[in-house]
Amino acid sequence: MSTRLIYAVNYLMAASIGLVFVFLADLQERNGLETWELGVVAAMGFLAALVAQLLLAPLADRGHISVLATIGVVAGVVGTVGFVFASQTWTLALTRGLVGVGLGLYGVAARKAIIGMDTEGAGAKLGTLLSTGVAGFLTGPPIGAVLGRISFETPFWAVGAVLAAFGLPAILAISKTDIATAPVDYSDLADLIRRPRVQAAVLSQVALFGFIGVFDATVDRYLTDLGATTDATAVALVFIGLPLLVLPTKAGALAERVGGARVLLPSFLVIVPAIVLFGVLGSVVLVSAAGVVETIGESFAFLAIEIILLEVTGAARAAVGHALLEAAGLVSATLTAGLGPLIYGLGGSQVLFIGFAVFSGLLFLSAWMRLRVAYAQEAAVGPPPIHDPHTPHYGTRGPQR
Repeated sequence: MSTRLIYAVNYLMAASIGLVFVFLADLQERNGLETWELGVVAAMGFLAALVAQLLLAPLADRGHISVLATIGVVAGVVGTVGFVFASQTWTLALTRGLVGVGLGLYGVAARKAIIGMDTEGAGAKLGTLLSTGVAGFLTGPPIGAVLGRISFETPFWAVGAVLAAFGLPAILAISKTDIATAPVDYSDLADLIRRPRVQAAVLSQVALFGFIGVFDATVDRYLTDLGATTDATAVALVFIGLPLLVLPTKAGALAERVGGARVLLPSFLVIVPAIVLFGVLGSVVLVSAAGVVETIGESFAFLAIEIILLEVTGAARAAVGHALLEAAGLVSATLTAGLGPLIYGLGGSQVLFIGFAVFSGLLFLSAWMRLRVAYAQEAAVGPPPIHDPHTPHYGTRGPQR
């Protein structure tokens, strides 16, 4: 039951991020925002999540997950409800940032809690966490659209209230979880990035999030140019996202059973050709089908990356390791989201998607080469100690003292 609560709040946190997307035009009209101001508001949630995770992840590995979960839930509730009252660019950006902080910090605490004392079974659990987050992002906009028929304020009050109601018992469940802890600090980030396996995970994450940035920034324009109506685009996006709702749990279990690297390579061989097809197919139906193939590959690739990381960090440094992955991914998505529309406008879909397929293929190839280096090192001297240079201390319900 406690794990279900953790997943439920993760869903609500993601839904609160997705909720506002259906109201961007309303926010612009209600508050007289310029287009660039709207972009600032939309981007602030992801930027805040990035900063919060990177700065505070060491606290989770030291055992302070109840504190992070509490801050995350409170920030999520205040940020969601704050849209009812915010009316200027800075207040809208602040509320959006609070929602991002909530998602980021709660995600750190939740991930640490569901991993627990060791990494056994972590693949399936992390897969379920990913699926609940994707479900929140996908259903947030329709929830907003339905409740928004009552009033602009109703969706924000409703989601904020439900998040508060489920958030408190989830915090209590997280605080009672037995977790592995270690005296980590920011030097652990430097230690991790020197590991070939972690380098492979980061390169792969950059490729995956890079396509997410390109896709999010251009798919509406692309499908519209192919003749899709607004409703058809919405249906296509839900269809494309379905594999990420149902496959990650099984993908995580598979990656844990056979090894992350063995799942990662086949995923690459699915993802890269699918991105190429985005650029050459000429109908909404065929592009949507290519999107489904791509998200099938993503479902396995994301969990393969998680397992590759856990093979280095173990349970004790999982939060710091994941923060490193999230930072790389979010920076990549931010850059490609900015460049994607520009390239699409100048060169069209073929230049954009085929060009990115080549770029992501090079990143994936580099990742595979780093994994080969890791294999060579381990064949020569044996696997490195998972928790080197720190000896982990295994906490039970509180911070490491």
